[in-house]
Amino acid sequence: MDKFEVKLDQAARAAWMSYVGGLTQDEIASQLGVSRPGVQRLLALARQEGLVKVHIDHPITTCMALGRTLRDHFGLTFCDVVPAEKNAPDSATYYLGVAGAERIGKLVERSQPLTLSLGSGRSVRAAVEALDRMERPQHRFVSLVGNVARDGSANRYDAVMLLADKTGGERFLLPAPVVAESLAEKNAMLSQRLFQAIATVTKEAEAAFIGVGRIDRRATLFQDHFISERELDELLGLEAVGELLGWPLNSRGEVIDCSITRRVTSLPLAQFGKQMIVAIAGGYAKAPGIHAALQGGWLKGLITDEIAAQNIVERL
Repeated sequence: MDKFEVKLDQAARAAWMSYVGGLTQDEIASQLGVSRPGVQRLLALARQEGLVKVHIDHPITTCMALGRTLRDHFGLTFCDVVPAEKNAPDSATYYLGVAGAERIGKLVERSQPLTLSLGSGRSVRAAVEALDRMERPQHRFVSLVGNVARDGSANRYDAVMLLADKTGGERFLLPAPVVAESLAEKNAMLSQRLFQAIATVTKEAEAAFIGVGRIDRRATLFQDHFISERELDELLGLEAVGELLGWPLNSRGEVIDCSITRRVTSLPLAQFGKQMIVAIAGGYAKAPGIHAALQGGWLKGLITDEIAAQNIVERL
């Protein structure tokens, strides 16, 4: 046995004592008859030669692997995947909210003035609810989607007002339905100075956190009376799989051209340019819409759960 093999044998012994036996470096040094720095060098050699293979038996490791796969495949800046309990679907919203609050908080806690855009949705609202209160009156928060349904009811998942209340920042709301009744009504609204002012603030935002809507009988757009049943049927007939800010997408991530999209009042997705668009959404039903948003290249960041992430990875 040559000197290197002897060294490697010692490194294996040191690694076993440390990672399996749970001994301290001083205890290993005493047993092997070497100095403490010598133990550190042996452990480094064991890692370098691939003698140490780490397996962490915890659900979060699966989430991290899924997140890395999605991040690398779609060229995202980041992809956070949170655990999801199949028998407790409401837990996913909580975990998504906590993860979203961490990302939003890193921006909001800054002292320099910030303009941040928000979409609507249960997960976006949960993220703001999970955010700690902090005084940031220098910040501006602007809504990306209309917050009024056709029957006059307010959007129950709007998060701009809540975030402004928690920080003391300025708030900018879009007082309109997601989908106008007619093209003439949409053009009339977009021509108003108020709409143009809000659009300007939106374009100045550093980042946007948005939800991803499903397109089926339980779609929020339909359930909250932003579109009619006839319009939902039209989208289903055109094979829409999800929506971003009211803009319906097909499975390739393309915005579907139809009578509905011509009346959407939200800022067109293409106008966000290089702005950091982050989606917060999860669950099996949202997976097709999330995948479409990724396919279309509309997102630069994603916060999702392992159920949706696994479903999307299986499509790759």
